[in-house]
Amino acid sequence: MKNIYCQVIYLLCFLNAAVAQTPVVYKEVKLDPLLCLQINNFEVAQSIDDLKKIPLKYNAKCESVDFGKINFEKKSVVVCSQYVRNGETAIKTTKVEVLRNDQTKRIDVYFASFGNAQIQRPGKVYENRKWLLMPKFPENYKVDVHYSLKVVEP
Repeated sequence: MKNIYCQVIYLLCFLNAAVAQTPVVYKEVKLDPLLCLQINNFEVAQSIDDLKKIPLKYNAKCESVDFGKINFEKKSVVVCSQYVRNGETAIKTTKVEVLRNDQTKRIDVYFASFGNAQIQRPGKVYENRKWLLMPKFPENYKVDVHYSLKVVEP
C-alpha cells in the first residue's frame, strides 16, 4: 500500500512539472549575418539597448550591426551560439525548442545540432548561431539554453 502512495505522489509531481511547461512559438531571424557580435553562450534582449550592449568581436569585419525594427513591447530576442568543429560541412540539421514555465519563471531553450562524424574530428571551428524572436516575456524570467550535439550519420 505504501508503494502505491509513493507511485501516486511521483506521478502527480511528474504531471505538475509536465503541465507547467508551455511550448513557445518563435520566429528565426537574421540580425547579424556576418556574426560580428560576440555571443559566448547565449544573450537575451528585451530592448534595442540590450542588443547594442553586446560587444563586437575583436577584429570584426563590420563596425556596427543593423538590428532592423523589432517591437520590443511585444517581442523578446534570445540568441544562441554553439561552436562546432567542421560545422559548415558536418551539420546536417538543427532543431530548436523553446519552453516557458510560468510557475518557476523560466524559459528553457533546447538547441540541438545533428550531423555526421566530422563534428567530432579536428578541424575549423564553426559558429552555429540562431536568433529567436519570441513573444515578450518578463525580464525577471531566468533563461537557460541547453545544447546538444548528435552524430546521426557515420
